[in-house]
Amino acid sequence: MGEIILTMQMSLDGVVSQEDRWMSLSDEILEDYIAYYKSVDALVVGGNTYEGLAQYWPNAEVSSDSPIERAVAKSLNDHRKFVLTRSEIDLNWRNSEPVTVTDDESFVREMEKLKSKFGKLSVESGVKTWQRCIKHRLFDELWVLVHPVIASEGDRLFALARQQQPLKLVNSKTYQNGVVGLHYRKV
Repeated sequence: MGEIILTMQMSLDGVVSQEDRWMSLSDEILEDYIAYYKSVDALVVGGNTYEGLAQYWPNAEVSSDSPIERAVAKSLNDHRKFVLTRSEIDLNWRNSEPVTVTDDESFVREMEKLKSKFGKLSVESGVKTWQRCIKHRLFDELWVLVHPVIASEGDRLFALARQQQPLKLVNSKTYQNGVVGLHYRKV
């Protein structure tokens, strides 16, 4: 049986949306993402955020001025990607495959299928996908990078958690820019 890892950027007050307003990535963080992507077998991307990611990352592999960002882009582009969608979607990002989910029941069923078939899955986006995984306890690990900012507005990661879910901290890291990486495993 595989594992589902949720990974995201989060403000200090739990906001995980509109990260372009408050997120501060660094080469140090991107280097950790390169190592992380070597450990996962496939990526899961929410249909609402797919388009933005698919517009940026394929081009970043050749156009970014940062060698580290180009390496992250190459890894993202090379990985198999499962795109959760309610309807047909134009999948122009290489190695992308649609997975139809129409409600919570089909979401749970499809995520469990992916988990059993594809080893380690990294859930890369978006807010609704992360919230559903938490709501239905469909994750084994949580790697969250907490940015030293109070966003005050936006979608909160744990808004749909219906019950207490104990976690065990397995690793933490403070980056030079003040971001704190917290890696939890579900108990």
